[in-house]
Amino acid sequence: MHCIKRITLYRVDLPLATPFRHASSGSVGQLEEVIARVDTDSGITGWGEVRGNCTYVTGDTPDRILAAASFLAPSLLGEPVEEVPRLSDKMGKLITGNSAARALLDIAIHDALAKTVGVPLAVVLGGIRQRRLATDICIAFYSASEAAGIARAALSDGFTFIKLRAGISREQDLSRCAAVREVLAAAESKAILAIDANGAWSAKQAISMIRLLEPYDLAFVEQPVAADDIAGLRFVREHSAVPVMADESAQTPRALLQLIERQAADMFHFKLIKAGGFVPLKRMMSIAEAAGLPYMMGQMDEGILASSAAVHAGAASSAAFFEVHCDRNIAAQPFKGLVFEDGHRLLPEGPGLGIEVDETGLRRIAFFQR
Repeated sequence: MHCIKRITLYRVDLPLATPFRHASSGSVGQLEEVIARVDTDSGITGWGEVRGNCTYVTGDTPDRILAAASFLAPSLLGEPVEEVPRLSDKMGKLITGNSAARALLDIAIHDALAKTVGVPLAVVLGGIRQRRLATDICIAFYSASEAAGIARAALSDGFTFIKLRAGISREQDLSRCAAVREVLAAAESKAILAIDANGAWSAKQAISMIRLLEPYDLAFVEQPVAADDIAGLRFVREHSAVPVMADESAQTPRALLQLIERQAADMFHFKLIKAGGFVPLKRMMSIAEAAGLPYMMGQMDEGILASSAAVHAGAASSAAFFEVHCDRNIAAQPFKGLVFEDGHRLLPEGPGLGIEVDETGLRRIAFFQR
């Protein structure tokens, strides 16, 4: 057994090359990351990363995540990394919610576990299904001409899946969709196009908007209504010719079961930070697969360390779509080892997450030792 000897928590702010915003986030100019290091008594080190400034999705802040992780960390000391499913359940019983803090520690323990046997983390998650993940690219609230330019560049980079942020202005949503669809048509591209409203609309607004967008041949519309409006989500699905994807509504295995039971969505978007780590994420994947419903494996805008975790989850999954590009807009970060090639994210070949961490670029916040 390889038991947890030490847990260290860090903070780092990652500046974005280009600030972004979507309907629920406001303007974001940097990513406020929380990092965990787990050391075992056998000398193995595992790393985890989650985004701190994503209150609009998880309700968390960096300080909240650090406080919750500091509460959970002592309970993990002395525990074997080989028993990570039990440790995940233990964290879930010790603290309600706080999915980001649980994901942070769960990812770091999984990284350490995979390193103890010298295999990529995807192997520990059930085995590698694919090593190249065709990721989408998300276009934020740029003008129609700017969105068209980004779409052209994306096609040149090999992307085959473009997702537009929507929900701030009806006129802008329509003009941007039209401009990007025109780019795809001119290039004779078979790339798929989708939109993500991040819960910006009421159910009736969503129906009206989707009908206006139907001519642009959308693959799906993501989270058209607020996360807790399950009745509205079902209403949109029942009255939409475009498939409906649940993201913010699909936060936990229990929430996913409710969505399926109420037939409120056609597909789902899963993220480690919402699920609370790999253990509950795998349960959600199994539920969706058992129901015969497709899902996307995605992430927040995060650093390479967190992106690699999403890539490993995707590589071990049967996901229909992937959103694992979200570190590429970071100007500088203390991580390296994740490759983008021709519209695809490549599974790292090294043990664990396969990512190098420059610890000197991190600010240590808390330290727990057995």
